[in-house]
Formats: sequence, C-alpha cells, structure tokens
Amino acid sequence: MKTEQWETIQSIVASVNKKYGEDIIVQGNQVKEEMPRITTGVLAFDLMLGGGWPVNQWSEIIGDESSGKTALAFKTIAANQAADPEWIAMWVAAEEFVPEYAAAIGVDLERLWVVETNVMEHAYDLILRAMENRAVDCIVVDSLPALVPGDEAEKMMDEFSVGLGARLTGKFFRKSSKAQKRSLIREDRGCTGLIINQWREKIGVLYGDPRTTPGGRAKNFHYFTRVEVKRDEWLKEKDEPVGQTIRARTMKNKTYRPQQVAQVDFYFADHGTFHLGDFDVVKDIVNICIAIEVITRAGAYYNYGDQKWQGKDALVTHVRGDLTMQSELKEKAKEYFL
Repeated sequence: MKTEQWETIQSIVASVNKKYGEDIIVQGNQVKEEMPRITTGVLAFDLMLGGGWPVNQWSEIIGDESSGKTALAFKTIAANQAADPEWIAMWVAAEEFVPEYAAAIGVDLERLWVVETNVMEHAYDLILRAMENRAVDCIVVDSLPALVPGDEAEKMMDEFSVGLGARLTGKFFRKSSKAQKRSLIREDRGCTGLIINQWREKIGVLYGDPRTTPGGRAKNFHYFTRVEVKRDEWLKEKDEPVGQTIRARTMKNKTYRPQQVAQVDFYFADHGTFHLGDFDVVKDIVNICIAIEVITRAGAYYNYGDQKWQGKDALVTHVRGDLTMQSELKEKAKEYFL
C-alpha cells in the first residue's frame, strides 16, 4: 500500500474513532481471534455449542414445561461462579424465583442479583443499564412469556393489546446491540445474555412445525444461539421419578455447527450419591469419551490405557473417585471437538 494512501486511511480512522468512540474501526489482524465463551457447567453442552455460551451475545433456551430450562440456567451461573470468585449474575424473575432451588444447584446467592418484575419496560431498562455499565457477567430472563407490557397490564381484560410485547422486544434487542458492544482488541468485561422461552402452538397450522415462541419473530434474528431442551426420559427409583435426562439441541449457532445434540442426567430428589440439583457430569464425560473412542470397548469390557473395567457402571464408578482421570478425559474430549 502506498504511503499516501495509508496516511489517508489512518487519518480517516483516527477521525471516526474520535467522533464515534474508541476502536470503532480497527485493522482485521488486531481483532481478538477467539470469541469469549462461558461454560454451561455440562461438558456435553459446552461441546455442542462450540465451547459454551457466547459472551456479549444473547442466547435462547427453549422448551416445554419441566424440561430443564431453569436448571440449565442455574447450572451455568453456578459453574462460572465456582471458576471465578468475582463472577456476578443478574436474574430477572418475571416468574417466581425459588432461592432454595438455585442454591441446591450450586448458585452462590450472594453473587446473584434478583430483579423481581414482570413489567416488560422495567425489565428491559434494567438489563440495558446493567450491560452498559458492565455491572454483571451474566443476565438471565426467566421467562420472556411472563413479561407483560405496561400498557397491557393497565388495560381491562376485554381490551385488545395485540403485538405490544413483540414490538417492545424487537426494540429492546436493537438497543441491546449498543449496550453489549465491547472493545474488539482489548480485554473488556463481557456480559452473557440468556433468555428462557417456552413453546406455543400456532392456530390453524396443518403443515410444517406448528410451534412458535412468544415475543415476535424479530428476536430470533438477534439470538446468537438457540437451544431447545426437552425431557428425554425419567430417572426412577422403585417406579418413583428422582430425576430426568435433559436432552439439548442447537437450533441456531452462528459460529459452530447447528443441530448438535447432547444430553445429561439431572436429579431433583435424593438417589444414591446424588441430591436435589445434581447433574451427573461424570457420566457425561464418560459417555463422550466412549463415543470418540478415547475409552475403547471390547464386548462387556471398557479400556483406557492399561486399565480395564467390566461393565459401564464399574467404569463410571471408578472415574467418580479418580479426579485425575476425570480431568484427563475432559481435556481429551475438548481437544477432539474444539
């Protein structure tokens, strides 16, 4: 590039950055190579997403009732709080917040700010302020369908208010793009957004997928990832449910393969060594390593290095007590997928 041309570009860049904010324009080779991500707390889900939830972006967790949406959000907060003592989250409780349930999954309630409101405008304004001021590391909205526009709340039951929530939600996501903006080249405290949503049925649909989600269609274009969770099967003890297998699928992912599937066992009652709020993360790691043949199988026997176990239960039991092996298997799984 000619010197005169380079000097002209540098002058334009300096002028734009001065007028509109630092680092509005930067050279491509200066941009941080990797998108920052935070863990979901479950290895299989991290690998499914390409490394975890994307930071400074919005992701959606969708599912039917009792499918594990809130449990996954709490697990995300608990895992990141355990990894970083300075990590703080904000929970927008449009629905009832149950502190005992959050604590059982491992959430440090002292580092969780709970906003109890179901007024859509109030919730969105607080979220934007928290993002702009870099006050928290993660914001969870539980849930989007429970938020009610202020105008609708003031109307009588027989008065129409069609589309208010969708218009407000679309406006919120447009404004949040600015609030989420972080430096392209310098370290800056990020904020991960998670919105819990629920399936609804379209009226009069005879062909195609009849399901939709509240909040209008515009929001779907703003999400960086969309994850559907559903209950795959019950975990039972003497015919009584003590847990469930949470199965997740990526419906949208801007930087990793979509339509990836993963699952994990979650317990909501005591069962053996498991208690309310426990995820079977060890079984999760073992299943992944068997699938990618880090752990090999020959008939009823499983092999890893010079070690051998008869039956999968014996293998999982050993890995539960061997923290070094857990760490090794986890790293090998990450190397394989990421």
